[in-house]
Amino acid sequence: MSKTNTLLALAVSMSVGLSLALTAPTLAADEDGAPKTKQNKDKGVEKVDGDKPTQKTGADKPGTKVGGDKGGKPAEDGKGVKAPEDGKGNVKRPPQRDSRGYDRLRMGPNGQPMPADRTRSVEARRSLDEAKADLTKALGATSGNSTAAVDNELWKTDDYRDSMLGLRRAQADYDAVRRPIFDALRADAYYKELEKKQNASQRVISNLVLTGRGSFDWLFPHAMAALEVRNRMTREEIIAMAQAPEVEDARQRMLMAAAKVRAMRSNYVAQSTNSDAARTAKADLDAARDKVKEAQTEYNGALTEEAEYERIRQDYVAELRRTGRAPIAGGN
Repeated sequence: MSKTNTLLALAVSMSVGLSLALTAPTLAADEDGAPKTKQNKDKGVEKVDGDKPTQKTGADKPGTKVGGDKGGKPAEDGKGVKAPEDGKGNVKRPPQRDSRGYDRLRMGPNGQPMPADRTRSVEARRSLDEAKADLTKALGATSGNSTAAVDNELWKTDDYRDSMLGLRRAQADYDAVRRPIFDALRADAYYKELEKKQNASQRVISNLVLTGRGSFDWLFPHAMAALEVRNRMTREEIIAMAQAPEVEDARQRMLMAAAKVRAMRSNYVAQSTNSDAARTAKADLDAARDKVKEAQTEYNGALTEEAEYERIRQDYVAELRRTGRAPIAGGN
């Protein structure tokens, strides 16, 4: 009996649940196509004056702007910038730009596109030439610190002139004391054999180059052999000159004379660099280099623009000849 009562109660509860499901409010689709219940639809309605439902307008909804086009799109963006409108309240759309660039062409009286205007490149070329001329002048103004210019100025002083003459005498003395040592080495049998090996290696290298076999694999062994022979000859020369004290004395005198000349040049360059005229010349040189760089950039841009125009014009003429009618600007 108890089991029968339990089954009866379960059947009653299932029938009640089924009746509630059948009597539930049906879903309705809103304007955007998204389903929502009757309870959710009431969210878009507010009651005013005696609980009369009043539908909210687009101006009352957040994020919606009034004055859109016919497609329902807002006339203003999310930042509040109002789009331009015509006299009928429709949003004006910007003209579509031709993806092929035909709208950039300048048409002549005969309906054909005119060649590219070279005015910009001609003016840019003229400016570039003027900038290069100014740079040459600036380089000439700052060339006073070159070795030749320094020597020309220092030669006017007696101290520098005497120092240079002393350096030349020291070099001549050094060469004079070394000459007998080299003559004795060339008479030595071992040194003469090294010279023969060096000459033979050089001839082999020259022949390989002349016959077209001057690759690394062919030349490297002979080049290394010639280098080894040259190192042996240099070692023999160093040993021979070390045994002659007069050679070392002449070498020291020559080094001292050269150091004196270098010191005089360094002092002159330091003084001329710190002068107002040198700083002004340096500033003018930097400005001239910047001017050349800007003029070169402008000239390159003009040439690129003219080349692009000519490419578009050739494409237009080719399409005109292929189809027999003028291409429509804005098409693809």
